[in-house]
Amino acid sequence: MVPGHALFSIDFRHPDEAVLTRLGDQVAGICQANAKKCTVTVTETSRSRPVPFTSNVPDLIETTAATLDFRKMRILSGAGHDAMHLAKVCPTGMIFVPCENGVSHAEIENATPADLAAGTRVLAAALVDLANA
Repeated sequence: MVPGHALFSIDFRHPDEAVLTRLGDQVAGICQANAKKCTVTVTETSRSRPVPFTSNVPDLIETTAATLDFRKMRILSGAGHDAMHLAKVCPTGMIFVPCENGVSHAEIENATPADLAAGTRVLAAALVDLANA
């Protein structure tokens, strides 16, 4: 059986808003160019500006993870976390832990107890450092 309808979403994330706009502006044209006899409708459903964390908190988190001898990697989320709102009013950072197959914020999200404990240790140590600053 051939489906009569297909629906999909595209989630662009990048720290530069101009890149997000440029890529987003190309979606309709690409879909139209590949539609053949199909009807295509492209609808933007959500847009968030990138929010940089300009305080010392991301550096502190990274240093704390290194001090505790945990593997670390600085990443850009781009997701609509509460931190994007907090960053407007206070020093902000985020701590991520590895999730199975890279899936997070979904029902099938799965992180090991050891990774969750490591993230909690980084959070606790970073908060102590911030409290004593």
